[in-house]
Amino acid sequence: MRIHDKEQLSVLKGSFNHHYEADIFYGGERRLAGVPITSPEHKEDGAAAIQQSGSFTIVWMDDFGKSISPRQIGDTLSPFGPEVHLYSVLTVGKRASARVKLGQFPITNVPSAVDQEMEFRSELITVGSVVELEFKELTTKIDRDRFDVPTAPTVLKSVWDEVARITGAQITRSVPDAAISRAVMYQENRLDAVADLLDILDAVPHVTADGTLGARPNAWPDPVDSLQDGDGGSLVSVGHAMNADETYNRIAFRGKSGQQQMILASAEITSGPLRTKEPDGTPSPFGRVTRFVSSDYITTTQQAQDYVNRELERTAGLGVVVVPVVETFNPLRERGDVIELRERRGARLGRIRSINRDDSMKQSMNVEVING
Repeated sequence: MRIHDKEQLSVLKGSFNHHYEADIFYGGERRLAGVPITSPEHKEDGAAAIQQSGSFTIVWMDDFGKSISPRQIGDTLSPFGPEVHLYSVLTVGKRASARVKLGQFPITNVPSAVDQEMEFRSELITVGSVVELEFKELTTKIDRDRFDVPTAPTVLKSVWDEVARITGAQITRSVPDAAISRAVMYQENRLDAVADLLDILDAVPHVTADGTLGARPNAWPDPVDSLQDGDGGSLVSVGHAMNADETYNRIAFRGKSGQQQMILASAEITSGPLRTKEPDGTPSPFGRVTRFVSSDYITTTQQAQDYVNRELERTAGLGVVVVPVVETFNPLRERGDVIELRERRGARLGRIRSINRDDSMKQSMNVEVING
C-alpha cells in the first residue's frame, strides 16, 4: 500500500472525485509543477521485470506564447532524462482534499507533440501545445545500464549493500538482509542481477512511490485493506476465471556440474486435485507439470531441497485461481498488496497481481485468490 495519511484514508472512505496532475523534474530541478493531464493510463504488473508503465497527454497554453513540445535532448518533456512525478488529486466538492503520489517515472517516449501556431504582430507565437507522453518505472534505467563485462559481487556480507552498489539507486531495505553465499559472475543485464540477489531474501524488486528501490516479499504479508461489496462498499465486482498456464504441481531445482545440468532436488504434490499421479503410479487427471528453478547462490543439496519445498507450498495454495476484480478508484492500492474480499457468499484473501487505472472512478485488478 502506498504511503498515506489519515486525511487521504478519510477522503477515500467517502464520496469523492479525482483527477491526475504531474510535476516534471530534470536532474533534481522541478521544471513544471501541478500540470493537469488528460487521457491518463497507469498500469502495474507485479509479474513483469519493469512493473509500472503508462501514458498521458498534456494540453498546454503558455502565457507567453511559448511551446513546450520537445524538440531536442534536454528539453523539459524529452525522453532523455526528465522524470514525471505523477499524482492523483482527490477532491470533495470543489475543493482538492488530498494529493497521493503514484510514483516517479522517467519519460520514455513522446509519440506525438503538436503545436498550434499563429502570427501576432509579425511574430509566430504558440497558441497551445498537445504533447503525448509515455513513461515507465525507474527500473527501466537499471535495465538499460548493462554491465560492460561479466562482473562478480564485491560486497558479500549484505545483499542490500550489493544491490545499492550495482544500481546506484536509493534503497529502502523493506525486507531483512542476508549475506551472499558465493561470488557469482553477473552477466550483461543489471536488472536480472538485482532480481537474483533479492531472490536470496525470498523477495522481488519493488519500486516505491517515492522512487526508491525496495523489495516485495514472496510470502504473503498481512492484509492491508478489506473490500466490501453491496451498498457503501468499495468492491464493485469479482469475476471468475481459471487458467492452468501458471499452475505447477512439481518443482525441480536444476544445478550445474561443468557443462551438464542435473536435478539437485524436487518436490511434488501428492494428494488433492493437483496431485501429480495416482496411488498406483499412473498419471493424475491434471498430469505432471514441472516448474524448473535454479539459483547460482544455492550451494548445497539441502538448500536446494528447502527451496523447492518452499516454492511447492506456495504453488499448492496460491496462484491457482486469478480473478478479475473491479473496485472504486483507490490510488493507495499497489501490486503485491494482500486484501480481503468480502462478498455476500463469504470472505477470502487475495494478493494483487496487476492494476489498471485511468481517469474513471473505478480501477480493474487481477488478484490471486486462496481457495478461489
